[in-house]
Amino acid sequence: MNWAQQRAQLLATIKSKKGSRVAVVEKSAGRTSSDAEEAEIEALDIDIGKLEKNLKRVTDIIADIEAAEKTATPAAGESEEEAAESAKGAADPVESAKNVHTSVKPNHAKKGIGFAQLTKAKALAVLQQKQGNYVSPIDIAKSQGMDPRVIQALEKAATVLDTSNSSALIVENQLANEFIEMLRAETIVDKLSSQMRAAPFNATIPGMATGGIAAWVGEGEAKPATNPTFNTVEIKHHKLAGIVVRTDDLLKLSSPGTDQMLRDDMIEACAALIDNTFIDTAAQTTKRPAGVLNGATKIDHTGTTVTEYKADLASLRASFISNGLSLKGAYYVMSETRASDMSELTDALGNPYYRGMDAPFGEKTLKGLPVIESETATDVIALIKPSELYLADDGAVEIAFSDQATINMGTDAEQVLVNLWQQNMTAIRAERHITWAKRRVTAAAYINYTNVIA
Repeated sequence: MNWAQQRAQLLATIKSKKGSRVAVVEKSAGRTSSDAEEAEIEALDIDIGKLEKNLKRVTDIIADIEAAEKTATPAAGESEEEAAESAKGAADPVESAKNVHTSVKPNHAKKGIGFAQLTKAKALAVLQQKQGNYVSPIDIAKSQGMDPRVIQALEKAATVLDTSNSSALIVENQLANEFIEMLRAETIVDKLSSQMRAAPFNATIPGMATGGIAAWVGEGEAKPATNPTFNTVEIKHHKLAGIVVRTDDLLKLSSPGTDQMLRDDMIEACAALIDNTFIDTAAQTTKRPAGVLNGATKIDHTGTTVTEYKADLASLRASFISNGLSLKGAYYVMSETRASDMSELTDALGNPYYRGMDAPFGEKTLKGLPVIESETATDVIALIKPSELYLADDGAVEIAFSDQATINMGTDAEQVLVNLWQQNMTAIRAERHITWAKRRVTAAAYINYTNVIA
């Protein structure tokens, strides 16, 4: 719909509303209007006022366009140089651009900010439309000076895409991929994902729990029975939803800091849930995957001195190997706090006892195995073999918005219900389809530092 068509539609709607108002007034002619009639007239007056305000905006835009057409110079935009010459008012932008030799840097926002801006533009558009203001996400993105890729994605999203103009899908996917990439850098499961086995959702995969038995035998001796045991692994379809709540005023701010805050909060909400689920001991349900420590061998700690850590870690590795799993490709998972404490342990000469533990974050090793640090692993040191885990992940994030819901800002046990409409707030929900399952129950083992984990 172009501006002229929008203006015509507004005029027709205003005419219809005014006709309805006249009909109500005529209905009460010769008597005092009832309360219901007064309420209906007042509602129509409010609607007409909003429509007339929008009509003035559209009329002004049409006038600006007509004025620009009268004074416009030829424009071109096949390259950034041509666009720059057009902006200067060059008589022949294409020819002028040939003489320009500049190095133009793309005006891209920081990694992941573009996806947050795309989300914000769509949320604000929905909010404005509910208030009777017909503002598109494109207009919001332009008015707030968002990443050019965001504007490009929104402009093309408003057209019918085919093989000749589908580049907007690539741009939007790039923005989403940036967000996913940052999310993956924050979670335990995503740091292990490159070595996990890819699997489809809603699948049952047969596997071998234990291998057969083989032995050297002499002539005439009994041969060992070969009885492997088999199991099946069920890969369900799970999705997680992280909700970030913003006041409407904060959402409308166009400062880069608010976009970065939105990006960081969305990542934190999703990452915290993924890690808490992955490193716990709960069983799989229809709502969530099983924690990687579910059914795993548990070793109760003996203490936190050098000698006690050494003994407990030796027991952990021994239990792992005794279950027929090699340490090759295995990872330790522990909290940053515990990793820091272990890095402070020294021998009798004052040298670090675990030398690999004083490396920077993300580079630590323990007895030659890489260490993943996450505060969600507060009370455990886990030993995990990712090649014995299945992972199903569609690699996408779905976004939804609401300013009408009632959100529980507390816990299931202690609920704190907040009505978004009453508080002038908007909730942004990010959903990711992901699940995992152990190929073998013995794919993980852990040291328990609270004696609470069952």
